Amino acid sequence: MTVIASLSGAGCGGDDSAALPTVDCAPPVPTFAEVTAFRSNCANCHSVQLGRDDRQGAPVGMDYDVYASAVAVAEATARSVFDRSMPPSGGITAADTLVLYRWSLCGTPP
Repeated sequence: MTVIASLSGAGCGGDDSAALPTVDCAPPVPTFAEVTAFRSNCANCHSVQLGRDDRQGAPVGMDYDVYASAVAVAEATARSVFDRSMPPSGGITAADTLVLYRWSLCGTPP
C-alpha cells in the first residue's frame, strides 16, 4: 500500500489547506489501536493525561489517546501531517504515516 502523490480535496481558489493525501482504503483498514503514531508522536502533547502547561501549546481536548477525540479531528489530523505542520518535530516514519492516513481517511475504525 502506498500513498499516491496526488492531492485530493484541493479547493477551487487555490486553497491548499484542503489538501489531503490519496490513500488506498481497501480492507483491512487499521484500527485506532494500530495507529502507533498517536502513542509515539501525537500523545507527547495531545494526551488527556497532560495538563495545559505540559501540552506544548496543543489544545486541551484534542487528545490522541482518546478515541472520540481522535475521531473528531481525524481528517484535520491527516491534513496537518500531510502538509507537515504536525508534528512540529517531524519524526513519524513513512509506515506509521500511512497507517495514520488510512485510519483517518478510511472510516476511523475503533
